[in-house]
Amino acid sequence: MLIDPRLKLEKIAGVNDIRAYLSDPHLDVENKCLVVTDGHKLVKIPVEVSAGDTSGPVPIAAILDARKRKLQLAEITCNGDATLLDTGTGNPLSHYPRPDNGQFPDYERVMPDPEAEPVISIGLNAKYLFELAHALTTTGGRGNNKKEPIVRLDIFDDAIAVRVTVETEPERTGVIMSCRLVNKSRA
Repeated sequence: MLIDPRLKLEKIAGVNDIRAYLSDPHLDVENKCLVVTDGHKLVKIPVEVSAGDTSGPVPIAAILDARKRKLQLAEITCNGDATLLDTGTGNPLSHYPRPDNGQFPDYERVMPDPEAEPVISIGLNAKYLFELAHALTTTGGRGNNKKEPIVRLDIFDDAIAVRVTVETEPERTGVIMSCRLVNKSRA
């Protein structure tokens, strides 16, 4: 499998979750993708799979190792163990056991149909949204509980900005300017 190790997939994986099957990304060889979830958020990354790769967990440590080595592209063979390879020579750099984490969730069930037309598409700068959410809220953490802030995004027909409010304190308001989408199609 080839993947960009600079993607911070560990931010999505349920690393400390009691559900072991969420602790590592899942390689889906048939759909040529790597799926990561913690049960609250999910990412699906297209990957190039190798002939010998098999579906199953990819230890997050292998991806972190590739990032630590400053690799632009990580080649990780996923059959039996996961082996990080030197992309230039093909020599093994490190080995990681692929844990038996149990059954990975049926992620396709929650993914929107890729052929469906969205009701609305807008572009937002992720960094700005993150900073705005932190400026409007005082609590944080991980997991879905009453203490975590939920931001609400309101989109209006005639505005170039999206209103951002805090669910529990709607008087706290901000706006984020939408960004022009270069690729307006889903294809």
